Amino acid sequence: MLPHELCARLTNASLARHRWVPLAPTKQHLSLLSLLLSHGFVSAVSYGSTSTSAAVPPNPASFATARLSDRRVWAELKYRNDRPVLDKMRLVSHPSRRVFMDSDEVRRFVKGSRVKFVPGLGLGEVALIASNEGYVEGREAVRRGLGGEVIARVG
Repeated sequence: MLPHELCARLTNASLARHRWVPLAPTKQHLSLLSLLLSHGFVSAVSYGSTSTSAAVPPNPASFATARLSDRRVWAELKYRNDRPVLDKMRLVSHPSRRVFMDSDEVRRFVKGSRVKFVPGLGLGEVALIASNEGYVEGREAVRRGLGGEVIARVG
C-alpha cells in the first residue's frame, strides 16, 4: 500500500468513527504508524489477521498462525469528546508530483511559511518526511538538519 492509500484509509476510517483500521504489515506502514503513535494521533498499534473484525481488539496470536496474505497491522484510532484526533491526513507529495525539500526549506515549512507552492504547517499539524535516515516528523528533521520528501501532513 502506498502512502496515498494509507492517508485515505486512515482519514476515511476516522470520519466513519471506526475504532480499528487494518493495514498491510510493511516497514513503511510501521514507520508511519509509529510516528502517528508517538504524536498522539493513534492510540495503539497491534498485529493481527483479517479474521478480526474492526469492532474488537486484534489478537496478536492470530498474526503468527495466519497466512501471509491475511496478516495485518491494526491501528486503533483515537477520539476526544466524540471527535477524531486524526481529523485530516493529506498528501503533500503525490505520485505525479513529488515534493522534496532541503533542510532550510523544511525549517521554513514547519514554521508556517509557504514553500514550493505548499502552504506551511498550521497549529496542531505534523509533517511526515522521508529522509535518508528513514521517516521522521518535520520538527525532528529541523532539529537534525535533515531534508527529504514531504510525504503527508496530519492535523
